[in-house]
Amino acid sequence: MFSTKLTAQEQSSRTRINLDFNWQFYLGDEPAAKQANYQDQQWRTLDLPHDWSIEGEYKQEHPAGIRGGFLPTGTGWYRKHLAWDDSWADKRVILEFDGVYMNSEVWVNGQALGKRPYGYISFSYDITEHLQAGNNVIAVRVDNSKAPSGRWYTGSGIYRHVWLTTVSEQHIPYSGVFVRSENVSEQQADVKISTEIKNTQGVEQNLQLQTEIIDAEGKVVAMTTTPVQVMAQQTHTVDQQLNLNKPALWSIDNPNLYTTRTKVLKNGIEVDRLDTTTGLRTIDFTVDKGFLLNGETVILQGISMHHDAGPVGAAVPEDVLRKRLQTLKAMGVNALRNTHNPFAPEFYQMANEMGFVVMNEAFDGWWDPKAEYDYGLYFDQWWQQDLTDFMRRDRNHPSVIMWSVGNEVPNYTPEQQKTLVEFAKKLDATRPITQGRGYAGGYLSIAGFNGHGEYKGAIQKFHKENPNTPVIGTEMTHTIHTRGIYRSKTSYRVRDFPAPWEVNSKVGPKKIWQKIKKKVYPVADLTEEEVFTGIPGAYGSSFDNSLVRMPIREEIKLARELPYLLGTFRWTAFDYIGESFGWPARTANFGVLDLAGFPKGAYYLYQSQWSSEPMVHLDPHWTHPGKEGTEIPVVVYTNQQSAELFLNGKSLGEKNMTDDMQLVWLVPYQAGELTVVAKNNGRDVVSKTINTAGKADSVAISADKIEITANKRDVVHLEIDVVDEQGNPVPDASDRLHFKVDGPARLIGVENGDILDLEPHKVPTRKAFMGKVLALIQATEKAGKIKVTVSGEGLKSQQILINASSAQHSQLQH
Repeated sequence: MFSTKLTAQEQSSRTRINLDFNWQFYLGDEPAAKQANYQDQQWRTLDLPHDWSIEGEYKQEHPAGIRGGFLPTGTGWYRKHLAWDDSWADKRVILEFDGVYMNSEVWVNGQALGKRPYGYISFSYDITEHLQAGNNVIAVRVDNSKAPSGRWYTGSGIYRHVWLTTVSEQHIPYSGVFVRSENVSEQQADVKISTEIKNTQGVEQNLQLQTEIIDAEGKVVAMTTTPVQVMAQQTHTVDQQLNLNKPALWSIDNPNLYTTRTKVLKNGIEVDRLDTTTGLRTIDFTVDKGFLLNGETVILQGISMHHDAGPVGAAVPEDVLRKRLQTLKAMGVNALRNTHNPFAPEFYQMANEMGFVVMNEAFDGWWDPKAEYDYGLYFDQWWQQDLTDFMRRDRNHPSVIMWSVGNEVPNYTPEQQKTLVEFAKKLDATRPITQGRGYAGGYLSIAGFNGHGEYKGAIQKFHKENPNTPVIGTEMTHTIHTRGIYRSKTSYRVRDFPAPWEVNSKVGPKKIWQKIKKKVYPVADLTEEEVFTGIPGAYGSSFDNSLVRMPIREEIKLARELPYLLGTFRWTAFDYIGESFGWPARTANFGVLDLAGFPKGAYYLYQSQWSSEPMVHLDPHWTHPGKEGTEIPVVVYTNQQSAELFLNGKSLGEKNMTDDMQLVWLVPYQAGELTVVAKNNGRDVVSKTINTAGKADSVAISADKIEITANKRDVVHLEIDVVDEQGNPVPDASDRLHFKVDGPARLIGVENGDILDLEPHKVPTRKAFMGKVLALIQATEKAGKIKVTVSGEGLKSQQILINASSAQHSQLQH
């Protein structure tokens, strides 16, 4: 084994600092802003990531309309002042953007660097020649003025991280390492590494490339060195291979990771170093055994998700993203589909560490725009560059198991599909290629089914005609839910609450329904007459009886029964802004978690089928004044063998779990205590109790953490419940709550999950929806005690204390 301790020389060979803090921002189009001497003292000072759209008001007249959730778009300018650093001398200085939405143009000291139309791609510029002694000014123009530019909420601005990397004249360029493994088993693995070395000097260089593989304990377990000549002003690729004995394989349950450390040496002295996360695993996709990970069949229990996150819009702090992924992991999700564009780099690293596999999607559409001003306008000129940058950036992640080159692409031809697939395979031949709703064309490794796959027999019919092609439910299934809202009678979107595109179609929803009603799955009503009345039509039921074509339970059954169906990615994990059913709804609530990240009833149905952690859940709440004696359907989900229901201590019977995946009791309502006990082999395993709530009296505050670092990044999730005098949540409470933050922290967002609530997100007040509100509190650069007070008219106020400890100064200097 070899030591991995860094010498002073090694530590200085490459630097990478974060440039997120202290930018100047101007909302509007300021023509002089690109000039280095422009005065910006009156501009707003802010930190990145930043999304100006989510800071605005919801208005019906905003041009993004139903596609963008009625939030504003526009044009904005960002400027960053950067003092010359003597350590940059004799170095190349690279400016890296993880994502800017959209049509970004960048200048340094008034010199134009380039333009990138695609708002989801990461990109970089070498700014070495444009830097000067003293003050340096980075200017970024972001143009999202033509809307809608997407079919859902996009956000606007520099909504991901920005970095400054310094390297030597001989260095590994951006995304210049490709690591893949072959002949992998528990006994050994061959690791192949292709490394690009760039020589920016005017003379040929004799170098050495040294590559190490380092295990989770920090020990070098394999190493090789290769001499290499790099011509002047050229980039040379070096192929190396290393062998590992008894590797720790990466899997969903055991996401073991290695680090591939690549060093460029010149006369024995390190001039560059780059660490790449590596995971060793095998993947295979078959029609007889499904998806194989390390030789074992894994049914993909997947979800689709957009990149926005409720009250923070597209500018998602890492703590918020991590919290969301942790919630999905607890649900039993093992697969993620990023729809329909590249996500932030940290998303893939979290997937590596947490044990998710990823369908990594590049584009929504291709040459023909799907929204009036979307990327289709630029596709012909930019798709090859953007697909290259995307796949090179993400190709080393063990979590990424397949690429998707598009989604619901309108009127595509087999020749177009072939063009993209063949181009992608040249970039990475180690993973299969699929496409959302891409079962036609014939050039995909895996056929992708969206809504059409939810019709009875559709996937079976495709398999009969294409017996050698595995299938994936790229968007299956679509169900519509609202937290805390229930209906006892089944509803279908087309029949009962048609979407705008169905209402505005040539034939209309009634004829559409007549055409499809025999192809959709029948779901029995829970009661003959509707028990829960007076519910706005925009809201869906939290039971599994509010659907488009296929309920959740049939989705799960299908994935288990058909070996050639690799699994499904339901639409969606979380509610997302945009793709609305019409004003004043800011979304169509497809998620099993709402905009605040609070679970709906459907979340627990999935959890009962996808998670092995003992659980039981019952719906609905048990506060139904005026319904005394009415039979209320009580639905129970559990992953145990049986469950027994009790009302006020009296057993209402025990039922065995069946393939129906839910247990239903019809319970004459009376106030009190409702308890369910889930059992295995007759033994109590897990239980849950809910109580009838009285009048709203106070609030209960729950924090996901109370210790944070004063780094301007850490975020605390505060879940606030309106409760009665006994502490029982009041399930229908709509009290207006107020938030007061004392100490070194700031409120960055409030959300209640109500898709009809159009109040702004960056203000210290919000009405509760079905008894709950989320507040997000973010650290500043100062340490100290933070006190958050939550109050409401007629409610007893409550407080929570959070401690922010000091961060290293170097973390905050930029």
